[in-house]
Amino acid sequence: MFTEEDFERRQRELDVDKWIASEAAGYDLCGSFTFCARCERMEPQPCARAERRWLEEQEREIRAFEQAQAETEENPDLPEEAAEEPPAALPDGAQPPAGYEYVTRYRRSFKSRLIQDEKMQDFYNDIKNAFSELAGVKARLSRHCENFRYHAERIAKLNVGGKTLTLYLALDPAQYEDSKYRFEDVSDRKTYLETPMKIRITSKRMVKYAKELLSDLAAKFSITVTGCIPMDYHMKYQTDEALIKKGLIKPYEVLVKKKKK
Repeated sequence: MFTEEDFERRQRELDVDKWIASEAAGYDLCGSFTFCARCERMEPQPCARAERRWLEEQEREIRAFEQAQAETEENPDLPEEAAEEPPAALPDGAQPPAGYEYVTRYRRSFKSRLIQDEKMQDFYNDIKNAFSELAGVKARLSRHCENFRYHAERIAKLNVGGKTLTLYLALDPAQYEDSKYRFEDVSDRKTYLETPMKIRITSKRMVKYAKELLSDLAAKFSITVTGCIPMDYHMKYQTDEALIKKGLIKPYEVLVKKKKK
């Protein structure tokens, strides 16, 4: 929270900055700074207060965007149109304020993450083939994840958290307490009410355990296990540039505070 002393100090700093910039430009730049649109000329320390309002607006936008990003990670089924493009950090042509800078970040699709991680593809290939053995189970690949449904029910989903392939199953985690399986109970999250058992696929052993749990899943939903002809779901590695051209990675810019050197 800014105090009156903070506003007075910042106003003095901005007065100096404006004077130097105006001298260099050869004319008075008052009213031309990014934060000037938030200025109330009759209030005390108008520049400092306008800058504070402007920065708070930017911080709210950044927090809102980061929250949307987090929700997208936590809710891979979020409609793509709701998370297609982040809001611009600043209007076109506007310069970032002192102490801030533009940083390019990347929204990576589920498929792009697989393409750029060969080891993850190995795990995915085994699990995908295991799902193919379950008669009547349909897979649907979205930008954020892959869903598996049996009739109208979602029984599992695959997505990537960080750099880890993550499997969510429609099994009751409470039934596996004190078992050999390493999992996380995410039933307290609305997003995962249907698939509350979270398993991070980090090794061949975890792939083996995942297949065992798929057998339990089949038994729970009375799904016939028919076997299948194994398919190769591996994909050739592609660079960020190639994936950006294909729309599988979407770059965007955000406004962040500069790191202190």
